[in-house]
Amino acid sequence: MDRKQVINQRQLSWLASSVITSGGILTLQNVLIRISQMDAWYSYLPSVFYVFGVASFFGYITKHYPQKHIFEITQELLGRVGGTIVNLIMIFHFWQIVMRDISSVSRFSTTLLLHNTPLEILTLLPCLLLIYFGKSSVEVIARVNDLFYPLFVVTVLSMPLLLSNELYLQLITPAMTMPLQHVAAGSILTIGNAGDIFILGAFLHMMSNSNQVRSSIRHGSLLGIFLLTMAVFLILVVLGPKMPGNFLYPIYNLVQTIHVTDFLDRVDLIILMIWYPTVTCKMITIYMALLLGISAILDKRNYPTINKPVALCIVMTTLLSFRNTTDLLAFSNYSAPVFALAYQPLVMAILVVAIARKKRKSGNPAYMKDSSPSSQNSSVQASQKIGKLSQRVSYKHWLWGGNALMILAALCLMVGLMFSKYHSAIGSVCAIIFAICMLLASLTTYMEVSQLKQLEAGK
Repeated sequence: MDRKQVINQRQLSWLASSVITSGGILTLQNVLIRISQMDAWYSYLPSVFYVFGVASFFGYITKHYPQKHIFEITQELLGRVGGTIVNLIMIFHFWQIVMRDISSVSRFSTTLLLHNTPLEILTLLPCLLLIYFGKSSVEVIARVNDLFYPLFVVTVLSMPLLLSNELYLQLITPAMTMPLQHVAAGSILTIGNAGDIFILGAFLHMMSNSNQVRSSIRHGSLLGIFLLTMAVFLILVVLGPKMPGNFLYPIYNLVQTIHVTDFLDRVDLIILMIWYPTVTCKMITIYMALLLGISAILDKRNYPTINKPVALCIVMTTLLSFRNTTDLLAFSNYSAPVFALAYQPLVMAILVVAIARKKRKSGNPAYMKDSSPSSQNSSVQASQKIGKLSQRVSYKHWLWGGNALMILAALCLMVGLMFSKYHSAIGSVCAIIFAICMLLASLTTYMEVSQLKQLEAGK
């Protein structure tokens, strides 16, 4: 493994956003709408708090163990045996994610687009891409993601304009009238989708500044959740709260309703040309994390040597795992929160306690010192007032501003769910404030990353 591999804040943000959106763009919407109906677009809010917690955890361990990824940190803190057990659990989860995503893309293609193409061929093609990129580093796929993911963001953000003649806001009113337990059940499912962000722990050694790691993951994850929330909102205001629950892929049915004049009525093909590379970038990113984890257990730094055997095993396990599309969607929608919540909070708590104990025993240990002088300076100056756009607002103010906005959104959701059944206007006002908070929080996390970039540039 090349220790000189480096990705910047923007690339880590795009990767985080790609991991969040690519996993949920083809699944989960129909289940959320069946559970929460017109209130389904609020279901992603708890995922924001979860990814914020994961981002803070990654920033914390990066601060104490710079230039090391989570597999190495785990083995150093928990020993060879304990670290190997925890790493095997994480690798098993990553393996499940790769199989799920490859099978999702393959079965989506064979169900809607390539009816006569054998499923085995559609499964093998993504695995050939995994083998090709597995010979390189994450830097390569980060650059590829830099090319395609901004197009994906523009595509999703332009959908309200493309669907402007199909919108019917009365379909989501009265707002916030579904029972609280329905929204809570949908929220648990979205946390499983957000748990995919844990794979970014395999790339912590590529960034030595803990603030950059935390803010990049916060911004990318929140952007991805914002896009998914917008997608569910558009499904509801165009297709209504009943029909999408019976569709396999509501987002694809939504795209099919786009008609730009009579001459361009197959916009779905153009959008799929942008969506497919984005989903593929996520699969390759998780596959690279899987290779890093296996190489850490085997104590082999040259992970490309295990590239082809691992990819071939993924092909076989993917083909043998799911009998049909229904089984795949059931696994994708309902098993994700079980995998994520079963071990991720526990692993984070164990590692934080282990670091605190080692810190207390060692006093002022060398492992706490960031090996990069620039990252030390950035950590010290992170709260200073910088930047041309907002000289009066510090990095910490943007950080806590984003947290405050998400807390306000959560309070609005709770108030709306409790009182809108008595006064419908309360639900409408809370829904508007919720949407504004999501948008402003995305902007505040963007400002976090911007100010850290300015710090790095010495401005």
